[in-house]
Amino acid sequence: MSEEVTIIVLSCNGLDVTKRFLNDLYRFTNNFKIIMVDNGSYDGTQEFLGSFSSEHDNMTYVSNTVNRGIIDGRNQGYEIYQEMDEQSDYICFLDNDQFVKEGWLEQHISVLVESKADLVGVEAWQMTPDYRPVRKCTRPNEAWTYVGCGGMLMKSEVPDTIGMFDPQFNPCYFEDPDFCFRAREEDFVLAWNYKARILHLAHQTLGKNPNKMRLFQKSHKKMLDKWRHKKWRMLKQVTVDSLK
Repeated sequence: MSEEVTIIVLSCNGLDVTKRFLNDLYRFTNNFKIIMVDNGSYDGTQEFLGSFSSEHDNMTYVSNTVNRGIIDGRNQGYEIYQEMDEQSDYICFLDNDQFVKEGWLEQHISVLVESKADLVGVEAWQMTPDYRPVRKCTRPNEAWTYVGCGGMLMKSEVPDTIGMFDPQFNPCYFEDPDFCFRAREEDFVLAWNYKARILHLAHQTLGKNPNKMRLFQKSHKKMLDKWRHKKWRMLKQVTVDSLK
């Protein structure tokens, strides 16, 4: 197994955002592979990515004719990763509206290693007892319930053990707390990199969807049905406070 990180990224329109994302990623990242999954873009993104991938040997690119949803798209990227001849020590999921800064990956990996964690995220959330995300944490001494998928870095054995994101939540919402809960059930350790060198220009795709509230409520019901038998407080974990 190599020491490379395989980064899985989705895109769906937003050509300028994707161009900026890739420019920063290739400028500030070393020793990585990228799997780029486009979910049915029609604004020139697919043509751009086709050309870009032909010029970069470390990119695997697949274009979908329709939008398969965020969760199925991420899972599709992971399936491609599994088919690779040489797999990486780490897998990272980035959103194409997350712009990395110098040293981001080295710092992200160091947090995971120094905290003896198996999975680290960049956004930590608190949830209510009925599994509604109520607050994004900002202080390192706060307790939190889960970390979001965007910017999530994990050891490869995590998805090897628990699988990827639950497709019942497709196209979006609640796949990240569900993934974190399943990881905790298998005794994997989670950490939060509250000083992550990643700038998130949030809601560039999903935030513009007029059906987002309906999609949220639909996935929330599925989350309740799946996890109502658990005591959510038992899933809380205090963040690691050892960042330099």
